Amino acid sequence: MLDTFAEVERALGRYADPLQPRTSSVTVLSGHRGHSTFPFHPSLLDELEEREELRRRMACLPYEEVYVLIRWYIEGAKPEDIARGLQRSRRHVYRRRSAAVADLANLGSAEGLGDADVADFA
Repeated sequence: MLDTFAEVERALGRYADPLQPRTSSVTVLSGHRGHSTFPFHPSLLDELEEREELRRRMACLPYEEVYVLIRWYIEGAKPEDIARGLQRSRRHVYRRRSAAVADLANLGSAEGLGDADVADFA
């Protein structure tokens, strides 16, 4: 999970996907028999583990990278606005975003090797 640049970028893009309760996207109420009695829409919990893993990895990043990722993916801010907030160039923002996404993917790879048996590589 979240082992590649593309997977991390997809997860970041979906992190803020809104669920609108008034459209029944969070709850499912049905008067039909035979339906599940679980009151929440399955999509509410689908990405929960992925979101938690993403949050945990982001805690390991430097402040500036987290700032760029949150503004870029969660808030949908333009690179110019992010650069202005950091008092940096737009090019710097693009570099930090790419580095941060790569760092998030690498955190998963490094952890996966942490509990591997050395004999597996012989």
